[in-house]
Amino acid sequence: MWYKNRKNTRYIPKDWVLHPDHIANTLNAARDENEKFEVQFHSEGEKRRSATCRMASINGEAVTIECSGLTNLQSDWIGKVVDCYFQTRKFGSGSIFFMFTSPIIGIRSCSDGTAVLNLKLPEKLEQRQKRASLRISPPQQYIMGLAVWSAPDGLICKGKIDIRQWGRPMLTFLPEKSFQIALDNISAGGIKVRIPREEIRNCKLDFKMGDKLFTLLDLWDPDTGQRIRYWVLCRIQNPFVDFVTHDAELGMQFLHTARPDGDNASELCWSEEISESGVESIGNWVMRRHLELYREKGI
Repeated sequence: MWYKNRKNTRYIPKDWVLHPDHIANTLNAARDENEKFEVQFHSEGEKRRSATCRMASINGEAVTIECSGLTNLQSDWIGKVVDCYFQTRKFGSGSIFFMFTSPIIGIRSCSDGTAVLNLKLPEKLEQRQKRASLRISPPQQYIMGLAVWSAPDGLICKGKIDIRQWGRPMLTFLPEKSFQIALDNISAGGIKVRIPREEIRNCKLDFKMGDKLFTLLDLWDPDTGQRIRYWVLCRIQNPFVDFVTHDAELGMQFLHTARPDGDNASELCWSEEISESGVESIGNWVMRRHLELYREKGI
């Protein structure tokens, strides 16, 4: 009614939140639930830098977020526009996903290395989720295999590579054979894996944010009755060590894909850089599995 009574009323999509009080309440709900905020910087190319943050406060002019993974703060960030994705929990109905676009109006760095960004209070929220972020925990029978190599420093994603020159993978998952790594969830934009603490010691890697891993992922497609294989270069986005089990959880973003060059499966040819929407075929696979789970189990 607030918008209906205004003059020159225009069409407003039903999934937009426009009333200032409703915007503030939604953002405050996400803060109270300690939900993650993903901030994505605009850039000229398709690939955009992103960071996972948490909301600290909100007032009548700005939204303040804290980002532990952002470094090299620059004064020219003032005025740059970012997209911000987050979710809130709705009792009995799962989560509602929102996004807004807003300029940076202030930056500062804390002594612990945390970056604090002040974003202009948005004029609208959209109920929208990045397609690349729609993720599922796939049924175990659909995971045919997983192998991970540490990508060499200075790797250039052009031309061809022979994976045999990289040696054996440092971590593998093969059903009923090897359980050095587990696939927790997957989306068009990346995967989250879990590594037992004894395997972390054996492979002797720290798994820091920004490290590159080369991954072979084998999935089963029940629609075609065939195995589908992906060679993907990933960037570690969200490394986390469980305080109880000391297992590592790694959120990894897809950067580049590669494909076999001819009949020799070990000789690979780099494909183009992955766009913001992720790997389309993986996104389609995830969407179909999501619908299957929803229809069969109501989740």
